[in-house]
Amino acid sequence: MKPPKRAGGRRVLLVLAALALAGAGYAYGHLRAMASVGAGYVAKELCSCVFVAGRSLASCRPDVPESMDRVEAELLPDGVRGFVPALAERVARYEPGFGCTLH
Repeated sequence: MKPPKRAGGRRVLLVLAALALAGAGYAYGHLRAMASVGAGYVAKELCSCVFVAGRSLASCRPDVPESMDRVEAELLPDGVRGFVPALAERVARYEPGFGCTLH
């Protein structure tokens, strides 16, 4: 005689899968928020360095801490775009008389 099938095992797997998805969603949200802060920091720092101090983007990049190496930067005609691909993007624009501000 075969033992009866247990539905409890499936429930446990479903609960574990739901917890894993919830944890992944939380981690993604947290990572995205941190990427946005980093992108804003890099954009603002490099914008000020280029447009206020009058230096080149290449000479300004070493001024940003190594911990921000994952944040890429792009020079715009009136500012700097800081971004982490697929996660976050921030733009700092230079406004004469006010310096660089995040948008």
